[in-house]
Amino acid sequence: MPLFEYECRSCTQPFETLVTSRTTEAVRCPKCDSADVGRLLALPTAKVAEGGAPTNCRGDGPPCGASWCGRKG
Repeated sequence: MPLFEYECRSCTQPFETLVTSRTTEAVRCPKCDSADVGRLLALPTAKVAEGGAPTNCRGDGPPCGASWCGRKG
């Protein structure tokens, strides 16, 4: 099942949710329950470097530019 990343336009909370072809309800923010959300561009699945460390923005790779990314360039 696809896991999509969203950001709430009301409270700016980023979140992920599963969306299927059977999902009939609008995606809502888990923090403020707003339906005013935007889908974000997601990074591809992280590759794993030698030793098991991920190579995406949450690991030892370059920052991704996402608002919640803690890595600095």
